[in-house]
Amino acid sequence: MTSAVHQRVPALVLLGFALLLAAGSFWLLELSNKSPNKTPSKVENTKPDYFVENFTYSKLDANGLVQYRVEGDKMTHYPSDKHNVVEKPVIRNFAPNRPPTTLRAEIANINGDHSEVRLIDKVILERAEVRGEEPLTVTSDYMLVLPEKDIVTTDRHVDIRVGNMHLSGTGMVANNATQQLTLESRVNGVYLPPKKP
Repeated sequence: MTSAVHQRVPALVLLGFALLLAAGSFWLLELSNKSPNKTPSKVENTKPDYFVENFTYSKLDANGLVQYRVEGDKMTHYPSDKHNVVEKPVIRNFAPNRPPTTLRAEIANINGDHSEVRLIDKVILERAEVRGEEPLTVTSDYMLVLPEKDIVTTDRHVDIRVGNMHLSGTGMVANNATQQLTLESRVNGVYLPPKKP
């Protein structure tokens, strides 16, 4: 019986070594699966998948009429959240029975479903003179555009010029559908009488 045990000792040692090797391999596999190198990095997820230069994008209504148009020097698309970054954007509104407005900026961030456009740096909103209404110009360093609602808003400082009137304030809501513009706080205004001919 003792000789039988002695004959099995090498086999048992080999079996024990194989089990230890298998357990170690399993442990290393689990460790590598939890490693940050195995999970997709944010750098990989935020890389753009395409870009377009000198583009024009038009949003049509149910009747096939242009609601608004976005133009820019370059649009870059990011697949992680389907947002677009536009360089030198120009947004024009063509809603019927409303004065056309134009927005310009250095950069626009457009979310995945195009419901929000964030304009950044040297933002200008212009409404031309229409049917006797004086031209309007609003400048700020940031504006949020809600194209479907035809609203432009900001929580930053704005300068507004309407004809001979100059207004400034912090925070603004401009509703093109109702033709209302509201300043939230720190409002100052100057009215210059028209120049005599």
